[in-house]
Amino acid sequence: MFLKNSKISRHLKVLLPDRRQDIFIGEDSASWIIEKLASSGYSGFVVFCDHNIANLYKNILSEIKDKLEPADIILVKPTEANKSIEFLNLCLERCVKANLNRNGCLIVIGGGVVGDLAGFLASVYMRGIDMVFMPTTLMAQGDTIINKVAISYKLLKNVIGSFYSPVITVCDTSFLKSLPKKEMSLGFSEIIKHALVYSQTFTKSLSDILSSSMSDWKTYDWNYIVYESLKIKSRLVEKDPHDKLGTHKGLSYGHTLANALEGLSDFNFRHGDAVGLGMRISGEISKSLGFLKKEDLELQNSLINAVALPLKFPHSVNPDQVSAT
Repeated sequence: MFLKNSKISRHLKVLLPDRRQDIFIGEDSASWIIEKLASSGYSGFVVFCDHNIANLYKNILSEIKDKLEPADIILVKPTEANKSIEFLNLCLERCVKANLNRNGCLIVIGGGVVGDLAGFLASVYMRGIDMVFMPTTLMAQGDTIINKVAISYKLLKNVIGSFYSPVITVCDTSFLKSLPKKEMSLGFSEIIKHALVYSQTFTKSLSDILSSSMSDWKTYDWNYIVYESLKIKSRLVEKDPHDKLGTHKGLSYGHTLANALEGLSDFNFRHGDAVGLGMRISGEISKSLGFLKKEDLELQNSLINAVALPLKFPHSVNPDQVSAT
């Protein structure tokens, strides 16, 4: 049913234990997936949408309303505070009131916060319903949901979660054109991580692409960059879908420290900045232990520097919080 067309540049099939996830990458592909969903046979839809995207792309929501007639549209502010049990309960109530049943589908449009929240809801609502994800930030596209969704609890980031994937993910790289340079910098943190842990070829390619320090980022081949990043993530997840064999752990490079730093900042330190700093610190520790060559650490840091991720933690730290964490 979901076949490629001229709007789709690349396609990944992710084979997971209990489902297949199709990831499509291309420009101006939002209307294409809406048309496909209109003839999909789902009993109904509930839409989750980043409220910023709702304002910027009113035409997409209008097309969804006209062609899919969703039972409800839930606008979500993309803050870590909304990745919470309290906000999840409000969303569950909206889905119940909308009479969304097990044959229904969530359509999710937004960045990582919206995707994680709606993805976790989809994984537990009526023991799991389908979700179609349209990620709108570089981070949400280059590190999109593949078999893991979660919400946070207090200072514990992503501590409540499920192994779950959208059935369809459409990375419409046209969304990236509306983003400020800082958002692109944040998204590159995960893309650089994927390259470093798995592919010398992609790492070399990123070095060439970023040699201008993102001065001409709007001209980059985003379809290629997103595809290569997701190809790495999907292959690692396929080999270790439930994160038990150690293969999957490469995707957490820099994240143990990053998650702690985000919590210590009361989630005012952006995830991409935290991952970049987490990789810097992890790289220094690995070098001191003899696991990482000096030239490899320099290569890593040159990529992180090229996308202007921070050199230090910009928030004060309460020692009591550190011991508690």
